[in-house]
Amino acid sequence: MKKYLNLFVRYFTGALFIFSGIVKLNDPSGFAIKLNEYFDVFAQDVAVQQDSVSLICEVNNKKLIEKTYALYAFDKVKAVEWHINPTKVDNPPPYTRFEVFGTWGGTQFISDSFVDPPVLTAKFTLLKNNQIVFEKIEKIDTNQYGIRDYAYQINLEQFVKQESWLHGFFKSCKNYSLYFSVFFCALEVILGFAMIIAWQMDIALFITALLVVFFTFLTWYSAYYNKVTDCGCFGDFLKLKPWASFKKDLILIVLVGIMYLGKKNYSSWFEKQRGNVIMLVFSGGTFLFGILCYLYLPLWDFLPYKKGNDIKQIMTFVPKGERATDSVTLKFVLQKGSDSVKVTSKEYAAYTEKGYTFSRQDRQVIIEGYKSPIHDFSIMDQTRGIDYTDTMLNAKSPQIFFIVPVLDAANIKQIEKVIAIYKWAIANKYKFYALTSASAEPAKQFCLKYKLPFGFFASDQKMLMTMARYNPTLYLFDGATVKDKWSGNHIPAIEDLQSYLK
Repeated sequence: MKKYLNLFVRYFTGALFIFSGIVKLNDPSGFAIKLNEYFDVFAQDVAVQQDSVSLICEVNNKKLIEKTYALYAFDKVKAVEWHINPTKVDNPPPYTRFEVFGTWGGTQFISDSFVDPPVLTAKFTLLKNNQIVFEKIEKIDTNQYGIRDYAYQINLEQFVKQESWLHGFFKSCKNYSLYFSVFFCALEVILGFAMIIAWQMDIALFITALLVVFFTFLTWYSAYYNKVTDCGCFGDFLKLKPWASFKKDLILIVLVGIMYLGKKNYSSWFEKQRGNVIMLVFSGGTFLFGILCYLYLPLWDFLPYKKGNDIKQIMTFVPKGERATDSVTLKFVLQKGSDSVKVTSKEYAAYTEKGYTFSRQDRQVIIEGYKSPIHDFSIMDQTRGIDYTDTMLNAKSPQIFFIVPVLDAANIKQIEKVIAIYKWAIANKYKFYALTSASAEPAKQFCLKYKLPFGFFASDQKMLMTMARYNPTLYLFDGATVKDKWSGNHIPAIEDLQSYLK
């Protein structure tokens, strides 16, 4: 009985390792993205605790803005803008109330109260531990008219604390996440195979124990501190929550322990020399499989943008029993002179009758609605500010997507083929979208550098990295349905694209 238990545990654990490893090795870019999440979490958790700064804006010696912002080690210089404007509802002039709004870096702020004209003085102060870091006082000669805009570049380098080497180590690991992904996924498959054929069990079990203990700690850390909501153990094939993955790893520790106690009962399928050759060949083939899946896209596609999927249908589908939208509570901040109140929708009318006017709306999610696998799909023309998302989703004709998530890391060896496909698409009146997460100016410079006859639309980087497991990736859509996709290493000929549309 004990013998059969040991055999079952060995074969079961080996098969589980092979399955888990191949699923992730099939999509090494996906597991690399997951590793980046862990590296970011670790870097954040070992980061030096920075001080905060208080931002204060005063008009006529009346404090209209007081905000606290955390400093970060990379905050060497911070761009700050603030504006004294007539209120939006106070139009046309002469104005009777002025408000303050602006930005701290990319974070917006707006005052809840107002001042009456004339506006005589404006004061901007930045405090750290109640000590003045920056202060600017402006005298203003205005009454019922005018707008005042201010912009400062504030040097914060002397106020931030330097990060430890460990923070830099985890950040630098992100540069090698793809290599780590291929190595660890391949190692998982190789160890699983070694268990099944009982090759060098002392070595195999030792390495397996180290891996299992390490990943048990990792999943416990993710679950306990709620850091990474999906462990990535089985890639996009099967998403496990951290606690479920932690329990799975605990079971693996027990299984590895059983194998270790019974290792004397195992005999290798092959004599030593032949076993070494077989393991060498198998290991080489495993690594080659992972590399090919990276260079030419996953062999088995478990992503929401896989061939045959109608992305519009996926975006709009809500499973039975799920909420289509979030359940939220709304509160309204109303203003009357220097007084402000926060009220519910039922109380709104009563306060407006008392002379209160709308300032802003606060929204709090009570129950989350169903989150579609495709919920961040968007196409934006940055230069003209036009959203083409609905245009793409409602199209009835073929569409070509050239996706370059990160411009400076793109493989452009086959860019001439992409240019030819663009010209073919335009000649046949097919839509052609080039998508990137870069801002408008870098995208423009990229097009000039490679003499591209098309411009780039903007999309969310996470969405693009989900769509394009290789940088770049070409998609062919029929309407909103994915017909096929190709790695930037294997851009198809125009004849091949035409054959898909017959």
